[in-house]
Amino acid sequence: MRFRQHFLTSIVFFASAVSASAYSSVYVVSAGITGNGVFGTINLASGAFEQIGPGEPDGYFGLASGPNGSLVSLTYAANLDSINPATGVPRRIGATGLGACVIPSAACGPNSVFSLGGVNGKLFATDFQNNVYAVNASTGLATLLSDHSGIPASPFVLGSQNPDGTLNFGDEAIWGSGGKLYLTFDAFVFNPNTATVVKEVVAPKLYEIDPGSGLAQVIGPTDLGIGGATDVNGSSYALDDLTNQILSIDLLTGGASVAGSFDTAAGVVNGVTATPEPSTIAFAIAGAIAICAMRRRRILTARE
Repeated sequence: MRFRQHFLTSIVFFASAVSASAYSSVYVVSAGITGNGVFGTINLASGAFEQIGPGEPDGYFGLASGPNGSLVSLTYAANLDSINPATGVPRRIGATGLGACVIPSAACGPNSVFSLGGVNGKLFATDFQNNVYAVNASTGLATLLSDHSGIPASPFVLGSQNPDGTLNFGDEAIWGSGGKLYLTFDAFVFNPNTATVVKEVVAPKLYEIDPGSGLAQVIGPTDLGIGGATDVNGSSYALDDLTNQILSIDLLTGGASVAGSFDTAAGVVNGVTATPEPSTIAFAIAGAIAICAMRRRRILTARE
């Protein structure tokens, strides 16, 4: 009886510890000072950023859970990368077939790769026109779902510079929550000298996307500057690149409330996903139960 109480107490304690710490951090990909892709974690409680691994010279767009516990992201060169969560080392899966835009210029066409996200184990991507694609996690190939998604197209080449020195930026986040697929998008002109938004060209809005057809419907206005968002225990959190704030997103209205702030060392966030996955927590608890059961059998065998 005493062993059973100890056994149950251990499991409850372990489960509580895992669930409490499981989502203290989220994985992020961002643009570093040199423009390369940076991978790491941001602690949602403290806002601290920790880089993991060497990053990706071609840059990262979007972040989602991949097969076998990996993470996946698009590169500016329109390839799909698998990222090892422990080491941050990227592995090339394959070309998406979308256009590349490594250096913002007139060569970046309307079908240049934009962002990536996922829901229910499936991957989805967008281009500068905000066409929606399904992405094969094994090959990287993108298949067009809708070329009239209902999401405004980018009004300019993202990251391009204007004659007056201002820059053309856009933010997009794609993520799944409650089995549904969501997306936020905005576009604006930014003055790097004053670090201010000169003109809001496309107002920020939250959309729900039909994963089958790629068609989107507007939910409501949201905050400008959302570079990545993810589901955390049934709640959606986003990282705002303009304010360095951690936002809580209301999926019924698009409204955002401030939940904290994150370290500017993270750079310009281009994708977020929670860590670990809920299934990882379940496996961890199941493993703890198995270990405790083995110990119990050993004790009983020793007494015989």
